[in-house]
Amino acid sequence: MLTDRLRRLNRYKEIASLFVKYGFGYVLEEVGLFQVLSLKDRIAAEVKNGNTQEMGYRIRCMLEELGPAFIKLGQLLSIRSDLLPDEVVKELELLQDQVPPVPVEDIKDKIEHEFGKPVTEVFQYFNEHYIAAASIGQVHEAVLYTGESVMVKIQRPGIKQTVYTDLEILRDIARMIEQRYDWAEYYNITDMVEELSESIRRELDYTEEARNTDMIQMQFEDCESIKVPVIFHDYSTSQILTMEKIEGVKLNELNAIIAGKEDKRRIADLLVSAFITQILKEGFFHGDPHPGNILYIPEKKQLVFIDFGQVGRLSSSLRYNSASMMMGIMQKDTHQIVKAILRMAYVPSDIDEQHFYDHVDGIRKTVELSSKDGLSLGLTVKELFTAAQEHRIILPKELTMMGKALITIEGIISEMDPTLDMIEIAKPYGEQLMRERYDPIKMGKRLWNQAEDLSETITNIPSQVENVLDQASKGDLKFEISLSEINRILHKFDRISNQVSFSLTLLAFSIVVLGLIVGATFGNNTVLTSVPAIEIGFVIAFGMFLLILYSILRSGRF
Repeated sequence: MLTDRLRRLNRYKEIASLFVKYGFGYVLEEVGLFQVLSLKDRIAAEVKNGNTQEMGYRIRCMLEELGPAFIKLGQLLSIRSDLLPDEVVKELELLQDQVPPVPVEDIKDKIEHEFGKPVTEVFQYFNEHYIAAASIGQVHEAVLYTGESVMVKIQRPGIKQTVYTDLEILRDIARMIEQRYDWAEYYNITDMVEELSESIRRELDYTEEARNTDMIQMQFEDCESIKVPVIFHDYSTSQILTMEKIEGVKLNELNAIIAGKEDKRRIADLLVSAFITQILKEGFFHGDPHPGNILYIPEKKQLVFIDFGQVGRLSSSLRYNSASMMMGIMQKDTHQIVKAILRMAYVPSDIDEQHFYDHVDGIRKTVELSSKDGLSLGLTVKELFTAAQEHRIILPKELTMMGKALITIEGIISEMDPTLDMIEIAKPYGEQLMRERYDPIKMGKRLWNQAEDLSETITNIPSQVENVLDQASKGDLKFEISLSEINRILHKFDRISNQVSFSLTLLAFSIVVLGLIVGATFGNNTVLTSVPAIEIGFVIAFGMFLLILYSILRSGRF
């Protein structure tokens, strides 16, 4: 326990020092973490305080140096243009996961620890020179005793503990920021960190990645143009992943070997059809499709997908509505876009739907006018999600990853050939999906499923009503009222109380007038009656009546 606390404190100091190094010491001061810095670092922070030049670049460099948890945080923030300026977002999109390699002896020790025997007994040949070194894992070539050439991804020693410590620190920082700033609470910063934690924990489990790879492979088992490497499960553990070795060219290097427009169009076609299949048909897709994770084999004309540490999942209803939204974008149908978004999100009760419609329509037209060759699918989806967040419409987190994937794919296509239009490429596949949607047999199945759900709901109504009545009779019935509803109720109470006050004042004034009439009729000549008490009372009561009437009418709550 003490060791964990010391490790966490030391990591706090490392993070604080890097914040200062890149000119963000004032952030620590704002959230109350400045005390973890040394005197030297505090002085340096004062010198750099307020320096905002090249802020995006400095944030990116800082996150890369802080390690995997912070790199993943930056990647998550890169699709939140509602939170950060565009310049910072563009820099975060360039985040690289490159770190110095782990010494080969440490890698061999890790393999021996995982399999319980030396490397020479696990692999017939193991290349000591690494192929790639990232912050979580390192890749080496090897050959199995059965003769297959494989790629072996080994998790860096001690990285899991480092990442878990960083995630705890990020949770602490998120909570402190939410306590100090209303905007942080509005954007659910702690939920964002929890989402990040869940994603990274899955990525640290190579067994999960192996299952993801198998599932994607099953999606394309009948498609010769798409290749997914085979996983060798007998040579894989939660921290070591062994997969088929595939020789191919990274998509960002294609321009050096492929110049023909037809070939590039064919590759773009494959890419779009693969992702429409994954996202809209299967609901299980590659969550990090950057150019390094997609290869092309020119001889076989095959597209290869690798590295499934991050995957996205969409339920059948989300797939249905996502397809409707994308078709709405392709057909420039604002009404269809808005309907799809509202169906798949949590919508606050006081939303101004007309205002949201106008906002979406403005985005569609603006993106269309600003794009040289037509509408940008990825950019439009990104702007739509930002607009939804501005209207306090809460979208499922799965859609965020889908939006990120679409933007990445569109960027790859544009890099290959700027004249290629993703919407034009995607339109035939989208239209095919819509035709399948309205197939009579499939429509019948959907209607039958909906009828079953409705039947179940109706069947449950009597028991639910009985439960409510039982709770009411016991005094256990509770109501949840939103802030806007409370305001409406209080406004109504104001009106009722003002009306009651007016009635009572009018009644009192009537009694005074009645007293005046009675006094004038049956008055006696005494000392008391010689004082004009009734007349004075009448003047005071009439004045109070006018004052209360003026106050009520002025409040507008009558």
